[in-house]
Amino acid sequence: MLKDLGTPARGLVRSAGMPRDTRRRRTILVLVILASFTLIVLDARRSAGSPVEPLRHAAAAVFGPLESSATSAREPVDNLRDRFAEADRLKAENEKLQAENEKLTNELRTTDYARNRAAELDRLLKVAPNYTVTPARVIGIGSAQSFNHTVTIDAGTADGVRPDMTVLNGDGLVGRVVRTTEATATVLLIGDRNSTVGGRLNSTMALGFVSGRGETTGSLDYKLVDLKARPKVGDRIVTWGSRGNAPYVPGVPIGTVTSVMPAQGAVLVSTAVVKPFVDPSRIDTVGVVTGPPARPPRTTVTQAKGR
Repeated sequence: MLKDLGTPARGLVRSAGMPRDTRRRRTILVLVILASFTLIVLDARRSAGSPVEPLRHAAAAVFGPLESSATSAREPVDNLRDRFAEADRLKAENEKLQAENEKLTNELRTTDYARNRAAELDRLLKVAPNYTVTPARVIGIGSAQSFNHTVTIDAGTADGVRPDMTVLNGDGLVGRVVRTTEATATVLLIGDRNSTVGGRLNSTMALGFVSGRGETTGSLDYKLVDLKARPKVGDRIVTWGSRGNAPYVPGVPIGTVTSVMPAQGAVLVSTAVVKPFVDPSRIDTVGVVTGPPARPPRTTVTQAKGR
């Protein structure tokens, strides 16, 4: 029995030996916990008569202005941060719109070029519908050998192109091939000084020769073989053709007469100024006549009996 009573006695001795500061802190902690629990229970009623309500109003009165001041002080910083974020967003959208606009512009240009080239090819076939025509593109402009007005096209011997072949486009006669490589060819334009083309007046079928002036304007001179023939302003001139269709096939439009100079003195030949149908500064898609037309059977003409 004495042994059982000894245990609490040792506990009392240990508590009695506890430092005073430690006991005080424990007491305060217990009181704070009890007070907090009491306030929580009282505030749980959420009624106007809650004893905690005056404390809540007092805390709001003290800390409300401080919170408002802190919010006001932080507002310019938040606004500045939002402005930077908005500027970055607008910049990104602007760059995206510019990229899309550039893409659409390139697509539009490509579409326009493809549409124009398709129209050129269609017109090219109408100018020489009966001939075998090899289409090509102009890839260079410049002098070659002793000629001044030439262009280089992207078709050569590998495509069946040879010297002294007719070159035309959807408007009319461009010139003739003067030199070839495997992949390219040099074309002498009809405006060169060394170019002479046999031309026929559409209105009277009179024959003459069209010569280049070597000028950037592209104007041509036309002299008639028939001394009695007189060209008129507005007359159209087409090629009369060459033997073996080289260098010019017949019937290709050359240009229109813009003025006529009357014969003077010993010169009896009428001379006219011709504006070519082909603008030498706007040549892109051309065609080289690489094959003759299919020759249709000739019809025979017989005289009726009794005449």
